[in-house]
Amino acid sequence: MIARHTLTYVGSRGFAAALNMAALAVFTRLAPTDVFGLYLLVLSWVLVLYSATCQWPKFSFFALYAEERAAIQVGTVLRLLSGMVTVAGSVLAGAAAFGLVAPPAALAVFVAVFGMMAFEGAAEIARTRLEVGAVALSIVLRAVLVLALGSAVLLLGGDAMSLLLATAFANMLAAIPSLLAIRALLRGPGDWAEARRLLAYGWPLILSFAAAALAQTVDRLIIGASIGVGELGAYGAFADFLRQSFVVFGDSIALALVSIAKHEARDGGLPAARPVLEGAARLLAVIAAFGAVFFLSFDAILINVLLGPDYRETALRVGPLLVAASILQMLRSYYFGQVIYFTRTSHLDAVASGILLVAIGGLSAVLVPRYGVEGAAIAMVVGQALGCLVFLFGARDGSRMPVPVRDVAAIAGLALLCGLLLSGLGHLPIGLPAVTVLKLLGLAAVSGATAWHFNILGVTD
Repeated sequence: MIARHTLTYVGSRGFAAALNMAALAVFTRLAPTDVFGLYLLVLSWVLVLYSATCQWPKFSFFALYAEERAAIQVGTVLRLLSGMVTVAGSVLAGAAAFGLVAPPAALAVFVAVFGMMAFEGAAEIARTRLEVGAVALSIVLRAVLVLALGSAVLLLGGDAMSLLLATAFANMLAAIPSLLAIRALLRGPGDWAEARRLLAYGWPLILSFAAAALAQTVDRLIIGASIGVGELGAYGAFADFLRQSFVVFGDSIALALVSIAKHEARDGGLPAARPVLEGAARLLAVIAAFGAVFFLSFDAILINVLLGPDYRETALRVGPLLVAASILQMLRSYYFGQVIYFTRTSHLDAVASGILLVAIGGLSAVLVPRYGVEGAAIAMVVGQALGCLVFLFGARDGSRMPVPVRDVAAIAGLALLCGLLLSGLGHLPIGLPAVTVLKLLGLAAVSGATAWHFNILGVTD
């Protein structure tokens, strides 16, 4: 089950990531940097509002799920999500009434929040119940629809808000497979006692997710305010490309292995889940180490292929820093941060998110006016590193995700040797196409041998 679920999620996420990268390449060529930059800026506010209102119920559901109370829990969490999206709508209505945002823009943001809530809520309930096929189909369908609807909007001369609405409708339609998988539970009754249980666990997540979302976007807000949306378009495009690449694997591992580990822990506690979690740590180490080698070895080629010429210079300047930040974000969000689902409270996540926000916001405010987008990238690296450290050493009872230190160190060493090998191949007196092929073969050989040696996902078996 472990290998099948993980490969299904990785396969669907990988295919979706390829489509998302295609969408990025299309959007950055169809939309000027200022239009795409404005889209990213508005999307940042959508993420903050969604995270502050609609995100905590689904994670509380995952943490407290019990098979014997499934119908009541699903019915309750659906009512909580409805209430939270109503709160988001009220906030936007108030902002429009006071003239803080134009009514059409407020409506577009609300539709985007609603679409995100529908997709993420349905997928979370389905993945908790190990409905791997339905969740994978939703993931792929969303990527297809984002590419199709977004491209159509831009080809018809649409602006940033039109692109935002296209992605919102893609989210809504892509939720259908997950909703069909859990349709028998959708009419479940709500329960006040269950709602109180979910709120008692999840209220720190309200602060946590709002702070984390703001931390992930504050660098863009500061860039947009102090430098301009043109620079933001280039910085955000490559940052999203890298983040999407690592999130593909991190999210897949959380969807599959952490879900299975949580299932094991319901009967035997965290010790019963330890073998599964250590396997997840090794897999993430391989992805992080060899992913970094791949991006640092082929960054110029990737940027030329994926992004338009107006984005190239900025992306190359910040590439190495954004690679490090993306890896740290993957580890923080999809491994170390998952410890809250094996403890009684979620307070540690709120602490980590608060430190993340203070570090990224404070450093961005100081560094961006002086160093531009490089300053924002440095702030992201430092903030994500501090967030990881909080989860590693911040729990009072010592709870933390297991890390097989020797294996992780060995994987990092092998990746470093692989990077040196690829660097040496780059100096061979042959043409660029031949060098590129040799580098890809070398990377595939060393990473494959590493996965075989450490029996990643049982490949050796």
